[in-house]
Amino acid sequence: MILFGTFFLAKRILTYIIFYISMSKYRLEEMSWMEAEEAMRDSEVVLLPVGTLHGHGATPIGVDSFSVDRIADLVAEKTGVPKLPLMVYGENEKQKFYPGSITINPATLEEVYVDILKSIKRNGVSKVIILNGHGGNREVIIRACLRARKFSLVAALLEWYNIGNQLAPELYEEAGGGFMMELALAVAIYGEEIADIRPGEGYKGEWGKRYTMKKIFGKEIEPLGFHSFEYEGAKIIIPVDAWDLDVEGPPELTNENLPPLKEIGEKIIDEVVDFTVNFVETFSKVDLKDALKTRDNL
Repeated sequence: MILFGTFFLAKRILTYIIFYISMSKYRLEEMSWMEAEEAMRDSEVVLLPVGTLHGHGATPIGVDSFSVDRIADLVAEKTGVPKLPLMVYGENEKQKFYPGSITINPATLEEVYVDILKSIKRNGVSKVIILNGHGGNREVIIRACLRARKFSLVAALLEWYNIGNQLAPELYEEAGGGFMMELALAVAIYGEEIADIRPGEGYKGEWGKRYTMKKIFGKEIEPLGFHSFEYEGAKIIIPVDAWDLDVEGPPELTNENLPPLKEIGEKIIDEVVDFTVNFVETFSKVDLKDALKTRDNL
């Protein structure tokens, strides 16, 4: 009788442990379909990290992807909201000829995003927070999100590099610019050995305090990077494939720079995670009734 009672108690404890473990899961790919059903039913919002693969000088080509994946993991762990697997492939027209770049046609990518959002809605969730690690994805994501509103889903687009720069501009200045900050995140996540430091050599790609670009439109129109230019003190856009035109920039980096960059990267991750956790809590409570009203459905 005692043996039976002990067995029954152990079985109940094991059941509670399994239940606790299942409830603590937040990565969709680790859930069973039953756990996914429960997670989607109990959550007002899901996280979708998206990135890409392209050249960043001495920084790994995957920084646009693994940066947002790490941030999304930390946010999901703190909030318990479901996190979808990283969308690692994105738009790379500006760097498609760089070694290691993988690019998806923007029109194709838009359809993929729309299908993902439709699937999320089909699972019963009407709010998505997209953590985007690559500026080139932005316009494609926005178009997909505008389409998603027509099937009653609203997505918010968060980009760590803009959030971090606004919350802690002094850290960006200390790092030496936005693309040095990408290296800071890389070494914060994977360690200093992840950086490809080549003493005495310059780098191409998204690199340095200011891109080294050819002045293809003469002296008065200054190239800034991507398809942005400056004329008489104002920023303008001329749609050209600017990254087909870049030249090697200065090294600007030694191994001695990595420890302080790692510390800066850790601080920015903390800032962005805290901000995103707060946004998840706020966005979860939002009533979409007014946000979904348009003249099209009146």
